[in-house]
Amino acid sequence: MSPSPSPALVLAVVSGKGGAGKSTVAVNLAAALADAGHRVALLDADLGQGSCATLLNETPPATVAAYASGAVALDAVLHPTAQGVTLVAGGSTAPTSVADPLFGALDDVLDALASTHAVVLIDAPAGVGETVCWALDRADAGLLVLVGEPTAVTGAYGLVKTLHQTIPDYPFLAVVNAADTDADAAQTAERFAELTMRFLGTAPSVLGWVPYSAHVRAAVRSQTPALRLAPSLRLAFGSLAEGLAPLLPIPAVLRTALAR
Repeated sequence: MSPSPSPALVLAVVSGKGGAGKSTVAVNLAAALADAGHRVALLDADLGQGSCATLLNETPPATVAAYASGAVALDAVLHPTAQGVTLVAGGSTAPTSVADPLFGALDDVLDALASTHAVVLIDAPAGVGETVCWALDRADAGLLVLVGEPTAVTGAYGLVKTLHQTIPDYPFLAVVNAADTDADAAQTAERFAELTMRFLGTAPSVLGWVPYSAHVRAAVRSQTPALRLAPSLRLAFGSLAEGLAPLLPIPAVLRTALAR
């Protein structure tokens, strides 16, 4: 009997406020993981304001909202992309409560993705809301996108504090985005760690950082992942993907070989 597949690593990509580059990080990290040979899915759960499809220049034929309404089958929302990433668009209908059928549909989609992919990235909305809480609850960890701007740090702290009140040991991985230098990134991460340690007694593990680059804006205009335009970004996102590699499930072919 062949071994059963391992569950996927599920990460909720979050930020304390808008403007931190959360969706850009999610899209490029997904592409970098796919480039490294991993089977990757990207679930855009930023309902009503999702941008992953636009950033990838893709037009999924159906959304989770359409599946929730019964208009399409589940398979119809799983959209393969030119970047080698399975993309799922949430749609434009925001749920009104956790009892909303849309949350059940999101659960169905996430289960389907996790059963067939090594890693699933959930691009959650910015801030703290029901959909963010859903994403963090379903994920193995939160990928917290930080920038050095004070209001962004305050917003990120508010998000971590909210989770800490119910799950004190919730695992967060921090990615410092749009940093000028390695020292600048380290300073942002250290300041945030000092803040959370002082008031919450915990600090996120730092996965890595992404340099500031004008190519990010160019990538948005050309609707292509920024790592395709700049070697520095390709190296940065490749390093983030490499940092996640130890957390990913063992590929089935390797599990089979080890079982012999």
